[in-house]
Amino acid sequence: MKKIVLIPLMLFLAVGLVSGVCNGEEKPRYGGTFTWNHNGGIPKIGAPSDNLGIAGNRNMYPVLEPLLITDEQEHLQPWLAESWETSPDGKSITFHLKQGIKFHDGTDFDAEAVKANLEALYKASIRGTGVLGKVASYDVLDKYTLRMNLKEYDCTLLLRLAQGSMGQMASPTALKKETTPENMAELHAVGTGAFVFDSWKRDTFVKYKKWDGYWQKGQPYLDAIKIQNISDLTVSVMSFKSGEAQAVENLDPVDARQLEKEGYEIYQPNLYFLHSILPGGANPNSPFHKKKVRIALAHALDRRTMAQGIGMGYYEPLSQLATKHDPWYNPDLKFREYDPEKAKKLLAEAGYPDGFKTKMVSDVMARRDTLVAVQTYLREVGIETELEILEFGAAFALPRQGWDGVYFPGFPNVGTLVGILDRWGVSDNYVGLYRPPGWQEKWDALIAQQDDEKRLAQLKEILAILHEEAVGIPYQGDAPQVVRADGLHNFNHHANHMVSYWTPHNIWLSK
Repeated sequence: MKKIVLIPLMLFLAVGLVSGVCNGEEKPRYGGTFTWNHNGGIPKIGAPSDNLGIAGNRNMYPVLEPLLITDEQEHLQPWLAESWETSPDGKSITFHLKQGIKFHDGTDFDAEAVKANLEALYKASIRGTGVLGKVASYDVLDKYTLRMNLKEYDCTLLLRLAQGSMGQMASPTALKKETTPENMAELHAVGTGAFVFDSWKRDTFVKYKKWDGYWQKGQPYLDAIKIQNISDLTVSVMSFKSGEAQAVENLDPVDARQLEKEGYEIYQPNLYFLHSILPGGANPNSPFHKKKVRIALAHALDRRTMAQGIGMGYYEPLSQLATKHDPWYNPDLKFREYDPEKAKKLLAEAGYPDGFKTKMVSDVMARRDTLVAVQTYLREVGIETELEILEFGAAFALPRQGWDGVYFPGFPNVGTLVGILDRWGVSDNYVGLYRPPGWQEKWDALIAQQDDEKRLAQLKEILAILHEEAVGIPYQGDAPQVVRADGLHNFNHHANHMVSYWTPHNIWLSK
């Protein structure tokens, strides 16, 4: 009898192992609700043309999918668009769309739908979509083929379609419906994604439920997703520890380190946000117009100690506008180490043996501990700074108006090619910076470049000039710290070197 019982038992265990584990890895399980806490706000839910605000795409990925995505090296990859090609003269881009995909309301995803979305975005003048003004017209060549006819080629057009809300597709049928703030989420949040809109309360939560008609068969795994906006980080972490949520984003480094000590997993993406100090070198009468003063500024800062102390080891000290994770990182650029004596020597050679006084302009988004540290380091080499803190409106306007002294942006530079270009590579932003001869022409040539490898070489050349001339002083990179619960799988925010990107259809819970 023992043998008769043992054989079925062994078979049962073998089947269980095969069904639950694949090549040593646990297979995805179905069911459950994933709850994610962040403090980035949920001001609107709808379509991109409804102007969802900064990082609005973060809250919409369960519903709205992009035409394209990128990989970690920022090479374009297909998503709703199966393939695309740019004409040799750069005058057109043709998209070949995946077939057989429908929006949640039954509308076909096709060339007319893409055209309707892009036209609605441009008409609404949504921030970041100005590049669509370089599109002269759209030609629907057949149901699943769309051609963009361009006034001029801009390499960021395809990247913006991949990396931001500009490429997220909503049902054109839904877009025709008039909305109010109260019903916009229900009427316009209609996409091709793995989840459909369920409910929402402004700046509190949004909930999505599984869509059985998703085009990727066998997905999603979850029954529902709930995104909660909790501004108080202590409350958010308590919610996580109680089991109410499985992830919390935008942790303070101190809290992240404590949670890690308690045994929790801390995740950081490869996409970093780049912090820089910006000397006002455009003014020929400013001390910062002199290269030696700008380099002195770089040597005055102990960036390694700041990254370790303030960032608790989660931040990366920078001496160039790239982290070691970025495809344009240049290992040949020498790190400008903390050297206050060298900084003083450079200041003396520039005509300031006793230092000088200047303004430091920052904003309410800046960390006060970092501001204090920077002021202290500058004071030690003889640069006395009078701090001025701007409110949001003035802070957003300042980079296009210019400044005297040193500008310390509270909100960092998104570490993507588009993020770097939007701040450093356009003539009407960061206007207070010293611009070396040929600076703008090099950026313009990069924008017009179709070849990925040549464009990468151009970017490295420009960033080498930025470093050599100390146009700006990068000092640290930080990637958001996210605590993830044991049993949560495939939740990777800011994945694929894309701001706010995540893949809701891939997420599953084993507990």
